[in-house]
Amino acid sequence: MPVLQVRVELVPNSVSVNALCAGYELGAWRADQLVEDIFDRHLLDFALTYTEAKSVSSSTALQSIRDAAVSVYTTDKYRRRGEFGELLLHSALVDFYGAEPAVSKIYYEDSSNDVVKGFDSVHVVADSNGEMKIWLGEAKFYSRLDDAMDSVLQDVQAHLATDFLRKEFVFITRKVDASWPHAQQFKGLIARARSLDDISSSIVMPIFLTYDSDAVDTHNVVSNGYIAAMTNETAGALLRFESRLAKPMEVEIRLILLPLKSKARLVELMHAKLKALQGI
Repeated sequence: MPVLQVRVELVPNSVSVNALCAGYELGAWRADQLVEDIFDRHLLDFALTYTEAKSVSSSTALQSIRDAAVSVYTTDKYRRRGEFGELLLHSALVDFYGAEPAVSKIYYEDSSNDVVKGFDSVHVVADSNGEMKIWLGEAKFYSRLDDAMDSVLQDVQAHLATDFLRKEFVFITRKVDASWPHAQQFKGLIARARSLDDISSSIVMPIFLTYDSDAVDTHNVVSNGYIAAMTNETAGALLRFESRLAKPMEVEIRLILLPLKSKARLVELMHAKLKALQGI
């Protein structure tokens, strides 16, 4: 059972929204427990290729964890980097939407500490009939919701443009691990020969935003009052998001909110955990 839980789910209009939260323990927001859970359960699949992750054994586990941690970044200039937001997005997609990574975003990098452009996650979700959806994610790890929205709405416009998508699909195709069971089906979905009109029906764009939340900050237990405050906060965020959203092409949008007690505190904890894993 993940530490993060879905606290609010709304589907009022064209965009559905889930608000996640780690909850509280003894009156304190569970930041430490969230960090431990995210790194323990998701770091390897986030940072390694399919073959690398599946090849981990008892004899190679420590080395694999260390390699995965190093691949995220090794710089001390981390406070404005986006990898932790991408890791949180990855964990949410896996835990709550049944997604699996098509490629590792970190594997895009040519060297440690590179900042990679493009989509922040590339996952797939297959239904019981084997029909596959491509989940192309955007993550903004911010302390202010309005700033996160401003940034992500610009990215939605840029990343759904025809030229960008075509170039990104070529790049993604080259990074797909041939050993991944869905490799050929996935490549077929984004093949150059297919019209973007056809491809768009298979695309879901999860938009993952963090922010310092009044609802989280003013409560210390998951109560009815907390849920009511979180619901009001989520509904307001969705209204602002939908009123400003303009898509160059028709794709399904999923808004995923992670309201925080303190983004700055969470970054420090995640950085400390990453450095510890790099040193094992």
